[in-house]
Amino acid sequence: MRPPPLIALIGFMGAGKTTVGRILAARLGYEFIDTDDVIVQRAGAPIAEIFRARGEAAFRRLETEALALLAGRTRAVVAAGGGAPAQEANRQFFTSRAVTFHLRVSLQNAQDRARSPRGAVRPLLSRGDTAAQQLYDSRRPIYEALGKPVETDDRSPAEVVAVIMRLLSDPTVSRVPGETP
Repeated sequence: MRPPPLIALIGFMGAGKTTVGRILAARLGYEFIDTDDVIVQRAGAPIAEIFRARGEAAFRRLETEALALLAGRTRAVVAAGGGAPAQEANRQFFTSRAVTFHLRVSLQNAQDRARSPRGAVRPLLSRGDTAAQQLYDSRRPIYEALGKPVETDDRSPAEVVAVIMRLLSDPTVSRVPGETP
């Protein structure tokens, strides 16, 4: 198996992108990059503070900048923020720069996983259940259109990685769009 030079993981918050991404990168001998970490480093502030002080639009601009920085990387697994694929400016990254996998998760599992051990919730989930459902429903078709689906409910992170590794062994899956076979 010759893995693609750049692999992206997308999905709703709490899908397991960071956990799965770390394991996958280690299995492949690749670098792991979480776009949220890139944003925090570049902005010098935690995500929640960026949302609170600068607003979601500013955060989304930082997210687009982070993906642009990563577009030329090779031998890397990128865990993208849940809202990154929803931004039109970012979609080319997922369709032509990387082989993209959509980590599917139910809203209930996403909410359970996205809560910190101290009970804090991520900024976009703190708006209530109805808003969370609307956000989930609006993003799901975008994830489906951009990434190869991998179910995460009732699977451990290691099992999810095993599924991705099997998919990567298929040359039609592991080829970056536009890349010659």
